[in-house]
Amino acid sequence: MRLSTSTNIVAFNPGRERNGYEFCVKLCAQAGYRVLDLNFCEAMNPDSRMRGDGWEEYVEEIGELGAGCGVEFAQCHLPYYDVFDPASAGQAPLMEELIRRSILAAGRLGVKWAVTHPGTDYGAGPDLGASLGKNLEYYSPHVELATKSGVGIALENDFEYQKAPFRRIFASYVPELCALADSFGAPGSVGVCYDFGHGNLTGAFHAENLRIIGKRLKAIHVADNLGDKDAHLMPYFGNIDWSACMEALAEIGYDGDLTYEIQEFARYMPNDLKYAAVELSVKVGGYLIGIYERALSGR
Repeated sequence: MRLSTSTNIVAFNPGRERNGYEFCVKLCAQAGYRVLDLNFCEAMNPDSRMRGDGWEEYVEEIGELGAGCGVEFAQCHLPYYDVFDPASAGQAPLMEELIRRSILAAGRLGVKWAVTHPGTDYGAGPDLGASLGKNLEYYSPHVELATKSGVGIALENDFEYQKAPFRRIFASYVPELCALADSFGAPGSVGVCYDFGHGNLTGAFHAENLRIIGKRLKAIHVADNLGDKDAHLMPYFGNIDWSACMEALAEIGYDGDLTYEIQEFARYMPNDLKYAAVELSVKVGGYLIGIYERALSGR
């Protein structure tokens, strides 16, 4: 198991200020990371170069940045929006183009798995089967493009958002997510990304969820919280039982990377201190991988 992190680990600051890929990749490489998850959600920022005519040149620059820092972009997160909500219709043309560009960019950069969120058909009421059908129809062209680009699509578990309007969210229940992944009939091209933070907001049945997912698991998002909100904290700063989680990963034979998604942990640190957070994440990650390896050797 290799230690990885989303490039967003030190991307956020208080307010609307953001640190770009160059700052994030260089800081991670300096701390010892050799594998990264490229956060293409950066394209959702109005000033992102992924939106302009020079986006392909931008992708080449990202590739050169990674090569220069000695890191591999093994995973990525695609831009996302509420695809089945009628209120999102106005933003759909832009978002679909950004998703298309991100998939093509992932292929050029050698990314193996691109993580994305299933949508919910809110108009179908309690019929969650309608959401499965709509997701299959919607994602099939994206899967086709990704497959041609040498990239797999990893569908991520969601959670029920505990604020009004209270609506049932498709794929917050792991068996629904697995059924969707299976519906494509392409296990080499479509799999599952298990987000521990989201799982902690739906009962914290991490070991049980991982056993259900089994060999479908292609990627993970490692983040902690206190069970009240998706806080994106570093492990051991929330209440997730990480020993049980790592042992469950070993039990199901997961052979992918341990990838952080902990962008909120260092948000309020000044840039001069963010290296300390990244350095700590390497130490914590090594500890987690140690639990996994001991469990694996004891199988």
